[in-house]
Amino acid sequence: MSKRKIASNTILFFFFILVGITALLSDMFQNPIKTGPQMIDQAKLFPANDLKDINRLSLKNKSGEYLFERKENNQITPWHMVTPKDISANSLFIEKLFTSLETMKVIKVFPDEKINNSNFSIDKPTSTLSLFDKNGRVITLLVGLMNTIDNSTYLKIQGRSGIYHVEAPAVSLENATILNLIESQIISIDMETIVGFKIFQSNHKNSMPTLEFKKKNGAWSDREGNLLSVEKIDDYFQELSNLKSSFIIDKQTESQKRQISNLAHNASYIVSVEDNKGNTIDYNISSLIRDLSDIDLKNEEYFVVTISNNSTSYVVKKEFFELFNKKTDSLKTVAFPTAPAPVPAKD
Repeated sequence: MSKRKIASNTILFFFFILVGITALLSDMFQNPIKTGPQMIDQAKLFPANDLKDINRLSLKNKSGEYLFERKENNQITPWHMVTPKDISANSLFIEKLFTSLETMKVIKVFPDEKINNSNFSIDKPTSTLSLFDKNGRVITLLVGLMNTIDNSTYLKIQGRSGIYHVEAPAVSLENATILNLIESQIISIDMETIVGFKIFQSNHKNSMPTLEFKKKNGAWSDREGNLLSVEKIDDYFQELSNLKSSFIIDKQTESQKRQISNLAHNASYIVSVEDNKGNTIDYNISSLIRDLSDIDLKNEEYFVVTISNNSTSYVVKKEFFELFNKKTDSLKTVAFPTAPAPVPAKD
């Protein structure tokens, strides 16, 4: 073996030894290693259950300021907008926000210095989110620049040191408008929490429902206990969830109040939805109308939906009216006919 090759191998040997010693020293002097749930919690922006008692939140961004409250023990429409409108909130938007905050991972923490506050737009936040819990604690997040390359953002939590570089939330706080924040669904149905559904073809709930079914142990059945098709009920709920209003009336004039109150009192249908905590919401479906005070219906037919837990009224086109004339038979599971017994061959 040549001297040059021996020298080369010797240098390579000592290089690997040096790398190994460096790695060992680095391992000895690093922070204690955390594994499993400890490692996950260490990387999260908020500790586990830190946001579970939040019952109010406010959001300020370029489109305005919005305040929301959570209704206790109401899983059908848990969040309600207080200002600038008194109307049901888009609970899906808020639940997505909380899911993002609870699972949000910290990528890096920067010093809370003037230059970083300026560079990451913390001094002029794109949005400010304040979370209030039942005990009076307030968590305020100042959200800065959005990094579209890796879908991350920078934020500061008042009272904590450092500026956090984190995963961007699943909803846009900076660009959210009132259209994103109010409940677009008139009849909000969550298949996970609903346990009872009735439609009364009158303005009194003491009459016999024209449609009634309930859920027990994950199965749907009618009044007589006959099993119903989960797929057909899911499709029907989807149709109801797609019910859209042409006009939303959250601040009624005096003449509108009188007319809408009369329409609700003489409703054509009452849709009653019950959740698994015993809460019930009633939706009053008015008769078809061609005129409504202070609104130009252009002589077309509409109906008005009023809700028992909400002062907002919704004006809906006639084409959706037939949804409330559903019959139980249309929701039953189709029984496949059994094959006829074979006819014995004749000799």
